[in-house]
Amino acid sequence: MNTDKSNEFSHIKFGSRREGIYYNLNGKEYGFDSTWFGGINICLRDLSDTNLNENQKTKMFMEIIQFVNEKENVKPIISYNTDEKDSELWNKLTVEFSSQIKEVLITNNAEANENLYNIMRADLETGLAEMNIQGLKLKTVKDLDKHWNKIKFTKEGELNEKITFWDKLKAKLN
Repeated sequence: MNTDKSNEFSHIKFGSRREGIYYNLNGKEYGFDSTWFGGINICLRDLSDTNLNENQKTKMFMEIIQFVNEKENVKPIISYNTDEKDSELWNKLTVEFSSQIKEVLITNNAEANENLYNIMRADLETGLAEMNIQGLKLKTVKDLDKHWNKIKFTKEGELNEKITFWDKLKAKLN
């Protein structure tokens, strides 16, 4: 039996400063956001737009969990969004592999939008922050409210209001 584990996960790696986890499958690299806030938090993304089948996604999930458990000797926190198509699979897998996971954080777009809005609002209320998002310059809460429907998270199949050339031009002139 080979006890050298260094090559067992040679297709998985951490990103720069150990933020992000990258999984190489069939010559293509798939990235997952991760942070070190409260432990290693892996944010599972929707892979429904890929050619991966459920078995490949399951293998990817299992190996990433094992990689973190063995490489870092910690159980990861897993996050996913219920508004994404793969959420049922992520739910099933987090239950199945719960003994190897520290915690599961489940979000949705409404909750994510509320958190994002509150953070942006608090920053803008200081009067010290300016945000440039998708070509829009936000200096005040009034600017945030005016453009919120253009920058917020949406569900699959929904679209934000379109950001026009005039929106960007007005933002630059303000």
